[in-house]
Amino acid sequence: MAINFYDYVSSYDFVPFAELQSNDDFKVISSKKSSLISTAIKEVYKKKSEVTIEFKPETIKKEKTLLKFKLQKAHQYASDPDGYLRYKLTAVNGQVFVSNHNKKEVEHDLGVKRYDDIVEIVFSKNLMQSVKYIDFYYKDNSDAWLDLKGNLPDSWEHCGRVAIGAGSTCYCNRDFTEEEMTNILTQLRKSDDVHYEIQFDKSGNTLYIDKDGKVIPSTDTGRRPPEAVDKYRVQKNAFDKEGIKIFDIGKEKIKTSQANITSFTKALNKSLNDFQIDTCLRKIHFLAQSYHESQRFRKTYEESPNSNVKGGEHFRGRGLIQLTHDYNYSKLYEHKNKKKPSADELFKFATNVAMDINLACEASGYYWNNIGAKTGNISQYADKDDILTVSREVNGYVDKPYGLDSRKMYALLLKKILDYEKCTNKK
Repeated sequence: MAINFYDYVSSYDFVPFAELQSNDDFKVISSKKSSLISTAIKEVYKKKSEVTIEFKPETIKKEKTLLKFKLQKAHQYASDPDGYLRYKLTAVNGQVFVSNHNKKEVEHDLGVKRYDDIVEIVFSKNLMQSVKYIDFYYKDNSDAWLDLKGNLPDSWEHCGRVAIGAGSTCYCNRDFTEEEMTNILTQLRKSDDVHYEIQFDKSGNTLYIDKDGKVIPSTDTGRRPPEAVDKYRVQKNAFDKEGIKIFDIGKEKIKTSQANITSFTKALNKSLNDFQIDTCLRKIHFLAQSYHESQRFRKTYEESPNSNVKGGEHFRGRGLIQLTHDYNYSKLYEHKNKKKPSADELFKFATNVAMDINLACEASGYYWNNIGAKTGNISQYADKDDILTVSREVNGYVDKPYGLDSRKMYALLLKKILDYEKCTNKK
């Protein structure tokens, strides 16, 4: 005997799907509604809404955006007008969210909703950068004559998914999250002190080649020779994991910045934004140079003596990409304070560039965008992926800048870590 859908549809009468409402802050990559038809009563007729979106670059610069969903009937005979709804956020690539107890998946109960209700989800900048999926689930609230059981369903039923497209995980025109910065530092530090040539096989795996052309075996998924696995695991501190370092310079003791992941990520993002280091390629070159110059993000002060410093040895290099000479410190001071510094102000200011992670990052961004060795706009060479000229702008115009091989190595590694092949602005 055939089932009469009209007489008895399902034990779950409130069966919605969440229809995403259009918004200027994103573009829809794909959209479909899948149908399920079965002879089993509880699966008589359902629809699921499946959408893939991509946040626009200008949206990711905002502090937040609003996603709206309209609840629609998933089958034509649904009679119960309301039911319980919740949604779940899933982080990108198994990462965890900054807040919400560091979970990889976070659920939010929306309570009782009705057909045609609008559900609003506020997406902060962090969520735009972190979320991979938004999934909706429902339970019928059993307040209708068609529900013969009079009880809630035993489990939540999936009724829709929004996938955040790959373009949103590109690093152009957006901040790094703390989780991303932790991963970047961890992967970079795993490459520390590797005196091998780095190559990649056809599958994209990292290979370490010794001087005889032999592949060095690794137990760390191709990242590192086995004797140094986990040597540089990043946890809390971005600089000087053992504590604040102090250097004796004449009568003065100089401290170098100690930054945790939170303060470093915040300071770095501000500098990148302030000085238009805003594409994947610019960030790759800036980080590669900074990582080399700051002794692998461990020092914000140049330890080696330098007799060629204008203004005296006190005005030696400080920052990530090190600002050097009194006249360059004066330029940064004027940029920040809109006035020329006195001798005492400039002396104290230069000291603070090494001690304050915000100033250390700002000084480096300012140098990159305004000073350089010749042009004062290093991004123009980063845009061309010209590692030699970028290195010369940072280190000086010689045939082979100091540490050129390691600068090249870090740039190459950062392209892999930041998945540059998926960059939306890659030409």
